[in-house]
Amino acid sequence: MKKIVVATTLFVIMLAACTNPAESEAPPTEIIVTIEPTNIVTDHTPIPTPAYLPQPDDRKLTRAKAFTNSVDLLTIESNPIQIELLISGHLPTPCHELRVKIEPPDEENNIHVEVYSVANPEMICAQVLRAFTERIALGSYPAGSYIIWVNGNPVGNFDS
Repeated sequence: MKKIVVATTLFVIMLAACTNPAESEAPPTEIIVTIEPTNIVTDHTPIPTPAYLPQPDDRKLTRAKAFTNSVDLLTIESNPIQIELLISGHLPTPCHELRVKIEPPDEENNIHVEVYSVANPEMICAQVLRAFTERIALGSYPAGSYIIWVNGNPVGNFDS
């Protein structure tokens, strides 16, 4: 009986060895992987506003003078021409923040720029001047001749 079991086992093993392996394999399984984007870039990416522009919370702060030492008018040759101001000066204390308010051109093509500072009235601060140098982008303007005024003083003119 032992011989019959061994002979049958050998016969089954030999029979299995004679089969075509391609016929016995299962067909490949198709796997679909969906990858969701993690970084979405839109056309509406917000452009950061410069810190020197007036802020909504400024009405809670005390307004003070900013002392300007020099104001240079810069014309960047591009199409259209870009106008910038390079302003250097001092703020009353290290706690003061620079603010620059730029008005649109008036009917005589005067562009008025107001340079001032704001500070929290509750804050205790050392009474020393803080130097600043800031490049102020005014942008581009329609064709015409313009005069730039900073804190009531004419600083230059340009044609666009």
